[in-house]
Amino acid sequence: MLATVGSLTEERSARYRLHMTAGHAGPNPAPTPGPPSASPTPPSSSSARPPRTRRRTSEVRELLLEAATDVFSRKGYAATTTDDIAAEAGVARTLIFRHFGSKSDLFRASQLQPFIDLLEGFRGTWNAQQEGVWTEHRLMRTMVAHMYDSFRAHRSGVLGAAEALDPEAAKETREVLDRVFADVTEIGKQEARRRGWFSEDNLDLSIRMIIGTVASMSVLDPLFLPSGRTRPSRDQIIDHLTALVLYGIRLTPPGEETSPPPVSG
Repeated sequence: MLATVGSLTEERSARYRLHMTAGHAGPNPAPTPGPPSASPTPPSSSSARPPRTRRRTSEVRELLLEAATDVFSRKGYAATTTDDIAAEAGVARTLIFRHFGSKSDLFRASQLQPFIDLLEGFRGTWNAQQEGVWTEHRLMRTMVAHMYDSFRAHRSGVLGAAEALDPEAAKETREVLDRVFADVTEIGKQEARRRGWFSEDNLDLSIRMIIGTVASMSVLDPLFLPSGRTRPSRDQIIDHLTALVLYGIRLTPPGEETSPPPVSG
């Protein structure tokens, strides 16, 4: 009997040890609660991205004009795409068509604007002296100054127009320039009739050469003007061009040996 009880006790002990080895010593303990999981922290107002500021229409237009001037000047009209211009300006390509309609219209606005400004300036100057006729020197100097300043302000555009060698851009450039020269020539003819001392003959060619000379001094000045301390000032350049246009290499009216009037204003 004792032997039987002993064997049963040893059997139970063995089963208990086996149960413990298998990891089933009793009911699973309740999981120890950990720290509560932190809920996602909303971004603070200081780290949140600021709302996008909508650019003004005038600002977008100016960005596109500047980008177009640069890209057309570097790559030429044919090789330039609207994607190139939009990337340079940092705006969406659709804005080109919204503001300018087409690549051709953008080319006209960016590269040919100095010539359009030139014509408007000529008309404004000419209209301003209709009631009280200006002296020939004052009239010519005002027009030369306007040409010079306009070409300087649109230097890249002038160079881009000169380098527009593909047929479409060349045609566009020529049409605009022909209109400018025709209108300025008509103004010149009216002045020739009123003043009587210069001829209408070949006036179109004379005007083209005058505008070309001023454009050259404005845009290609590093090639043709002295540099350093001997470089003439803006007013000196304008005065000399005015005298050269009016009086040729003499730089003075016929019969006069004095220099042209001093720099005005």
